[in-house]
Amino acid sequence: MVTYNKSSEPAGLRNGNGLFRRTFEAMMGARARQANQFVNHYLSSMDTETLAGLGYDAEQIRRMTARRTSI
Repeated sequence: MVTYNKSSEPAGLRNGNGLFRRTFEAMMGARARQANQFVNHYLSSMDTETLAGLGYDAEQIRRMTARRTSI
């Protein structure tokens, strides 16, 4: 059955969920996760004094690293 759509735009583009948008969002999400993993790994290699100077503590970094690797 064919339904008629009164809008001049395809249904996938009206609500901003087109193929290219979804692909772009997926790529950006993957890159953000990759960047977080890189930063967490780098922070976990620092000593406690340096981490304190940046406003972190070792336990915080350990939790962030553990949360990411458990998935």
